[in-house]
Amino acid sequence: MKRFLYFLLLTMAYDATSLARADEYGREEAEPAPREIKSEAEGGRLRYPQAMVLSRDGKTLYVANRRTGSLSIVDAAARKLVGEFPLGRMLTDLAALPDGRLLAVDEQAHQLLTIETAAGNVRVIQRTDVARHPVGVAVSHDGRHGYVTSLWSRRLTILKLADKADQPHRTLHVVDLPFAPRCVLPMADREKLIVADSFGGRLGVVDPRAGELLLVRDFPGHNIRGLGVSTNRNMLLVSHQMLNELAHTVRNDVHWGLLMSNDLRWLQLDNVLSDKANLYERGHMHPLGEAGSATSDPAGLAVAPSGMVVVTLAGVGEIAIGIENDFSLQRIRVGRRPTAVVISPDSRWAYVANTFDDTISIVDLKERENVGTISLGPLRELTEVERGELLFYDARLSHDSWMSCNSCHTDGHTNGLLSDNLSDKSFGAPKRVLSLLGRAGTEPFAWNGSSADYGEQIRKSISLTMQGDETPADRNVEALAAFLATLEPPPSIDDARGTRDEKAVRRGQAVFKAQNCNRCHQAPNYTSPELYDVGLTDKEGNKEFNPPTLRGVGQRGPYFHDASAASLRDVFEIHGHQLQSDLSDRQLSDLLAFLRSL
Repeated sequence: MKRFLYFLLLTMAYDATSLARADEYGREEAEPAPREIKSEAEGGRLRYPQAMVLSRDGKTLYVANRRTGSLSIVDAAARKLVGEFPLGRMLTDLAALPDGRLLAVDEQAHQLLTIETAAGNVRVIQRTDVARHPVGVAVSHDGRHGYVTSLWSRRLTILKLADKADQPHRTLHVVDLPFAPRCVLPMADREKLIVADSFGGRLGVVDPRAGELLLVRDFPGHNIRGLGVSTNRNMLLVSHQMLNELAHTVRNDVHWGLLMSNDLRWLQLDNVLSDKANLYERGHMHPLGEAGSATSDPAGLAVAPSGMVVVTLAGVGEIAIGIENDFSLQRIRVGRRPTAVVISPDSRWAYVANTFDDTISIVDLKERENVGTISLGPLRELTEVERGELLFYDARLSHDSWMSCNSCHTDGHTNGLLSDNLSDKSFGAPKRVLSLLGRAGTEPFAWNGSSADYGEQIRKSISLTMQGDETPADRNVEALAAFLATLEPPPSIDDARGTRDEKAVRRGQAVFKAQNCNRCHQAPNYTSPELYDVGLTDKEGNKEFNPPTLRGVGQRGPYFHDASAASLRDVFEIHGHQLQSDLSDRQLSDLLAFLRSL
């Protein structure tokens, strides 16, 4: 109740300015600048720029492209593309060393690339294996250490970086984390690292010298895609979303931002770094968007030397600009799905990577306007699956653009939170957001199995959950369904960490069968189309549920419709979920090994 009242008071506090500014931003969708479309044979491609680094003199912009695994180099002064260089398979993040070399992470090759760009000679001079599925990279202030976050292995790799090109980097520590990380931020003056949960609302504090996770701070948020620090080094900035389980998916709650809000949170660093401190004391929050002119999916952020903050608003194709004590952040339209931003050393220019446009927007921070666009190359026509991907991240499907599909199903997975969304034909029993990864062939969908296929569930989600202003178009539903059908389950965490015990997995499979778990969770998708009473009851008295697929179950959590089991072990050890007989410690460990292998 306290959280609901907080949302209500927050809405009332800025409602007056909301109405005054609604006309300024409007609901019109500005068409992107015309782009040259070519076939793949003619050079057209999709690059998906996702990370950027600006040279120290502010003259050269380096852009990491996710789809092509290439590095694009842009002359920032001349505002033109210099060239594109294939370096890897899937580049997901980029960082700069003091000597001008670059570090990039290749998510598919599971490597850290060291890149030399001197005299226009772009080449990879070292490929270093790191924990599998790397997605984030940062460098210590002195350039001596590198930090790599790896998503599905849930690990942080800490490296001693070599001073010379002919010397290898050395792995000092590999830190296991209780969540799937992405953003990592070194705190040079505090000798700590802050690592953010990629899906939920957790911040881990790591001692890089000891290679030790010191503590985890939780806050009511999810989809963390930006971390920064204020110019006085006292405040941590976090761009994220908040899903309120006490609100309902009705037009009123969506319209006023009570169901889903998009925020820039300011936290005292000292409070973040101490588990004894009140995390919110002397902190505050900038709402990003308002009723009638909302935003969605805040992503990368940057803090200028002047103190100005720029946040990309990936779901609506805009950025927000402001300073700490000014709650009227100005919004400027850029391109499709802006995900990364860097600011020039003189605080005059912001460069924004528009992932779905393959462009870089140039924003004049003094005049507060978008003054130009740099193309990274010609595009090709989108396939239906690719068009569905664009729609998945597009907040225009929801009322007032408060949320996209990605807002709850982060990158197709789940934020692990509860949503009261009429999936059980009633309000009052919020249920855990289900992962969409590996759901193909697991029909029906929803906790009560009420949707026979993707199309039916998509229509319900857009109309009833997102409260879309228009009836979903058939071609958009078909494209979204085509995209969702391509989403593979996440890899087993034991496989990702290289800790899989084949003998334990085989023993666990035998326990799984002996306990009759396969009655509801039938191979190969480890689910079944029926509803079952398994001793669980929601707050509205519903007792029958469709069993979620167990594919990728080791990468999920919490568990059950009400998130009452914090871990996979708790499902059995605390709740005794459908066990036919008591399990020994070894039997339980083996069963968990089998489940994590799926």
